[in-house]
Amino acid sequence: MKKDSKFFKYIILTDPGSLSMTERMGIILIPLIFITCMLLHMFVTSHEVLIFLWLFGIWIFFIGLGYPLIYFEKYEEKYGWYSKIRFGSTYQIISKTLSYLIPGLIINIIFVGLILENTIKASLIAFAFLPPFLALFFRTDVFNDNSSIEGDEIIFGYHPSAYGLLSLFLGIYGYLTVDNLLNSNFNLAVMLFTITVIFQVLLLIPDKLNKVLFFEVRRINGFLAYIGVLIICYAILCFFITGGNNLTGINIDLSFEGIVRKAIMWGTGILIAILYIRKIKDMTQK
Repeated sequence: MKKDSKFFKYIILTDPGSLSMTERMGIILIPLIFITCMLLHMFVTSHEVLIFLWLFGIWIFFIGLGYPLIYFEKYEEKYGWYSKIRFGSTYQIISKTLSYLIPGLIINIIFVGLILENTIKASLIAFAFLPPFLALFFRTDVFNDNSSIEGDEIIFGYHPSAYGLLSLFLGIYGYLTVDNLLNSNFNLAVMLFTITVIFQVLLLIPDKLNKVLFFEVRRINGFLAYIGVLIICYAILCFFITGGNNLTGINIDLSFEGIVRKAIMWGTGILIAILYIRKIKDMTQK
């Protein structure tokens, strides 16, 4: 039992407040020192200067990982570590913790791109992390436990992991398609890049659109409706921009057959979106 309790205490971090400062530093520094020594050994044998960029990214990642742990009391007081309305951590501490990890991930992604000699693709993927980082770091007034309270009822609220990860995945998908389009049509690539940024941002400002939508985005049905509509709209726009082939980036086909095919796809998409919204509206009213 002692081994199990130590495992959960030091690895899962079920009770950070019970850890001494020495224990907290050890949890971060022991793996960091091991990885640093391993990478320095790789540099000695390969003389690859880029390893220092990788090392820098890992250090930034571990700093982001360890900062809330080392200053646990400060974050407990300011944001609340344990949620008072549900099991686990508060939305605001989840939001902050995720945002602290992103800078290190961005640096490591760029490093991989440099190693693989594909800096454009790596930079686009790294850019996908930027909108979620900015939203989760600066919008704790939105992504917090207060968004889950409606009168005496506890609802879904603005979950930072849900919105942040959806925005990230949409961004990665979109920017990979942009990378493919750069080889065939630069103007369409710029157009898709702009649209992807817009939809990434829309996924991160549910509180703004919640003021004008007819359903409550903070409830689980409203959340599903919100992301469903955005993803359907984004998919339709991607279809038009890439000519119906998101993997190869084929240009838009303006022939009669191509227009008819797109009209059918566009009409079907709108119909599905309308039916989806009506279904969610019915569920919300029940």
